[in-house]
Amino acid sequence: MLQVFLTSPAGSEPLALQWETTFPADQLTPLEGGASPGPVARAAGKTVTCAVMPKAGGTAGIKCILIGGQQRIRNGVIVRLRFRVLPEAPGGSARVQVDQGIAVFKDLKQAPLKMAEAVVKVRSK
Repeated sequence: MLQVFLTSPAGSEPLALQWETTFPADQLTPLEGGASPGPVARAAGKTVTCAVMPKAGGTAGIKCILIGGQQRIRNGVIVRLRFRVLPEAPGGSARVQVDQGIAVFKDLKQAPLKMAEAVVKVRSK
């Protein structure tokens, strides 16, 4: 499971978020229904919807949007993404990136989010 955290300056918390998560297609696959709002998103009344993106250049991805209601999203875990290690996955490091993020604020202004990356250790059988 991958937990995505949000850290915003006080008073600049967004109402909605959109992002892409990319990962190595030969090592990981997202679980069906594997995206769920984290504690701060649930507290703000948000829901998350994700769609699988086509594979390209050895990577796969999912595009997600976190929306709902007029409450701002506070700092903390905003979403949990669940993956499965593929049975034929080569061992080593799997880089998972959260990128192409956009935050939408109460005044409907938008701002890009910084890219974040996690490394998952994959052990071959």
